[in-house]
Amino acid sequence: MKKLFTLTMAIAMCMASITAENGITQSKAPQTGPRIRGHVKTPAKIPGAILGDAPIYNPEGTDEHYVMNVVENSWMGEMDCYGYKMTIRRSPDGKTIYFRDLTPGYNFDETTGKYGWVKGTIDGNDITIKAGQVLFDNAAFGQTLYLEAVTMNEWGEFQDFLPEVHFTIDGEYITQADNSIYLSPYKDGETMEEAGFFNFMNQFIIMPMGEIPTFTPPAGSEIEPWIMTYANGQTQVKVARDGNTVYVAGLSDLAPDDFIPGTIENGKLTFKSFYILTSNQNCYQRISGAVESEPDAWGNTVLNLTESFSFDVNDNGSFTLNPAESWIVTCDYFLKGMQSGITGVKLIPYAGDVAATPSTPEITYWSQDDMMLQVLVPSEDVEGNYINPDKLTYRIYLDGELHTFSPDQYVAIYEPMTDIPSTFTDNYDIYSNGNTKTIFLHADTPKHIKIESAYTVDGDTRISAPAEMSSITETVADKAVGSTTYTDLAGRRVANPATGSIVIKAVRYTDGTTDISKEIIR
Repeated sequence: MKKLFTLTMAIAMCMASITAENGITQSKAPQTGPRIRGHVKTPAKIPGAILGDAPIYNPEGTDEHYVMNVVENSWMGEMDCYGYKMTIRRSPDGKTIYFRDLTPGYNFDETTGKYGWVKGTIDGNDITIKAGQVLFDNAAFGQTLYLEAVTMNEWGEFQDFLPEVHFTIDGEYITQADNSIYLSPYKDGETMEEAGFFNFMNQFIIMPMGEIPTFTPPAGSEIEPWIMTYANGQTQVKVARDGNTVYVAGLSDLAPDDFIPGTIENGKLTFKSFYILTSNQNCYQRISGAVESEPDAWGNTVLNLTESFSFDVNDNGSFTLNPAESWIVTCDYFLKGMQSGITGVKLIPYAGDVAATPSTPEITYWSQDDMMLQVLVPSEDVEGNYINPDKLTYRIYLDGELHTFSPDQYVAIYEPMTDIPSTFTDNYDIYSNGNTKTIFLHADTPKHIKIESAYTVDGDTRISAPAEMSSITETVADKAVGSTTYTDLAGRRVANPATGSIVIKAVRYTDGTTDISKEIIR
């Protein structure tokens, strides 16, 4: 077995802006594309910044698939990031090279489906990339980001803008020539406070991918919707059979469209570990089985990756992960760390959607300071039966008024919404992880919050009983603690939070009451 890592998950999103001493703001980082108000025109408003004219879309050349490792420096600190997808194109004369995802997540426009490319000039083994190239530009929404090359001082603060950065062609690899230089998506502004950087990246290593094996159920095998239940939720997966081979898509929430094959033998359905997953927009990943082992020297739970993972084949046709306390995890491509994981997994054939009254949601956390609401929206009806989350929505009432999520307040939403699809995320203000939903509200501070869910099948909509709470935080007196659990801001369970991570801490007392708080782990 491979010894992997402490059972912690990196927070995938930055939750606040901070301002460095020099006044440059390091801004809240989007996940699937920047959403910045205020279109920027040249010349630059901040001295030294270099601003190009227009993004490069669909340049010449044939796609070459690479994988990229990089070190990212955000307000949360320095982080090694592995397995980013990278697409490269080259001009026929070999003098020009184009990178599609040099700044993953900051060059893709969700509204148009276009990617901005970065151009480099090749001279021998040297690649010169000019600063100021437009990564993202959407005039309709007034959004523009530029690629800047910058340096930092000894305290990690922005120091200077540079006109270019250099990469080196080293055999089949492409690496950064000078790691003292950082690349950063940048927005310009009238003042230092309005301008800002979105992440700082250096130590680039770009490697060719080669052939990637993928799996598709054979023609003629029926792809069926099944249910996957696990410790903190349920979701639908796709299952197809071809004799004793079972194909399942959806075992990873981060790459749900990848089928992987398993084999039934002697009452066990067994999957090999480490298959490559390709359906995530930004990253190549792998799926693996894992089991908990002895804690490390600091008392943190450690997972050991296993060469395979198995389900018991039950008499009713369902599959149950065995051992039940083992895990199915999504790792980065190089198996350096876990990106998500589930335990207590069961796969159940799904008979189809029928009208039902959904179970009552639960408000699990409210932070008045940053208007963050966390809600549990069960994919179950009032009798405990599974219901399809694709047909489930939830709505929020603030002080008795149905709240509308408007593009005027929610910059990643493009038309008004009152009923939010259960599986919806905009990767900015609304996140969905299984049954857990995290919402950042843009409204006046409410005194009362109410949540209800709605389930619609064939035009028949049924509404849950409401979950209600006062938004006034109550002080919890000294009580006997029964258990303490941590989740990240997207609702994923974290066994032992890493220093510097932001978590939701749930303390459950022996009298049945619960205290929920948001903490930064020191």
